[in-house]
Amino acid sequence: MGNNFCLGKRSFKKKNEIEHQMFIQEIDYQLDKLKEIPYKQYKHPEYENKTIIDLLQVIDIKSTRQSIIEPEQEKEVIKVDEIKPDEFNQYQELGKEIITQIQQKIQEFPLNEKNWSLLLDDTKSPHFLKLFIRQVQLPDGNKINVTFSQFIVPCKSERFIQFMGDFKDQIKLDNRIDQFKCIKKHPEKLEQLIYLSYKSVSIVSARDFVYFKKTEQINKDNDIWCDASRSIIDNSICPIQNKIVRGNIELSGYIIQPLKNVMKQEYFSQRFSTIVFKVDSYSLVQLWSECDFKLSVPLYLAKGQVKQEMANYINLVYRSLL
Repeated sequence: MGNNFCLGKRSFKKKNEIEHQMFIQEIDYQLDKLKEIPYKQYKHPEYENKTIIDLLQVIDIKSTRQSIIEPEQEKEVIKVDEIKPDEFNQYQELGKEIITQIQQKIQEFPLNEKNWSLLLDDTKSPHFLKLFIRQVQLPDGNKINVTFSQFIVPCKSERFIQFMGDFKDQIKLDNRIDQFKCIKKHPEKLEQLIYLSYKSVSIVSARDFVYFKKTEQINKDNDIWCDASRSIIDNSICPIQNKIVRGNIELSGYIIQPLKNVMKQEYFSQRFSTIVFKVDSYSLVQLWSECDFKLSVPLYLAKGQVKQEMANYINLVYRSLL
């Protein structure tokens, strides 16, 4: 009982420390944004020779919370639109680039593993999740936390791709998601423009992303697929809303293939030796995530949060695919 109480106090203290750090980072970010606004003398708006302050004094404000995006705005901003194939030509080079980069990042990971921090190596769970994290500095000087993970799922590649691309299924797995929708999709290829937003949490403002996603079978003989995403800058597609901070997906995606493809490699044959007689029932997923939430969280604080969130998410994904 005493030990549990002490653990509870330490956990509560750590949570407060994380929230305090995130609050400081959020304030710094908002102050930087204010510096970008040119200074000009401000005059209160007037109506019939009365300022807005005078008018507000006689208004009884009933609502204590305003939605970040009103339903009417949502209908205007986010519309699923299946367009003509040639309208996706502008994303052709981007698609090739991110598919190639995801493959390179994942293939080169073993060579750079010493530069990463191992967060979790779960050989007791059926998904065998192994999770790494490292911090990198972007050209603009901002630092972000990058993750790499590998795990297995009890299904074929096509089933996993379909599940990960189902917006309703993904929303069920993460209660932080506010909206997750396709804006435009290619009628013939697995290419989409996607809008994703996260609710505000505690003192942290809501975040959203607009990105291009491409899924492609990169090896037909061995049934290997690659899924890759990157943010795009086009406010005409989905304008930035007040009270929402627009994040940036530098590079995110995964490679999935039948587990039997890699079982001849010593590392994988040892890791999955307990299921060697059932390899045909599984697929191996290697997942890369490099996202800028416009909120700098120190690596030592991010480690615990990422570990818990990723473990919970993969558990839910695995169970959903059974």
